Amino acid sequence: VLPLLLQGCLVDLKERGAEIDPVLLAQLQPGLSTKADVLRVLGVPTRNSVVQDREAWMYDYSIEKHSVLFLGLYNEERKTVQQRGVAVLFADERLYSYVFME
Repeated sequence: VLPLLLQGCLVDLKERGAEIDPVLLAQLQPGLSTKADVLRVLGVPTRNSVVQDREAWMYDYSIEKHSVLFLGLYNEERKTVQQRGVAVLFADERLYSYVFME
């Protein structure tokens, strides 16, 4: 009976960040929309970066899988199963463009 009690598997999926809906991006106009507009529509970025020599706000999204296996022994695994995002690029404090990242 004891070996049966030590067998099992737990799987947990965790989302990190927020997936950006293309419909929201369509509300922003390159050359017209300001940083305040981007904050209002998309929210706070995950991080800041530089892409194509321009200031970029990064909106990252990922799903991580955490597995724990008990078969008399303990085995744990963490891996990112999906990752994507959007880089929003600025020029002179206005939206320049955005780039989808896979």
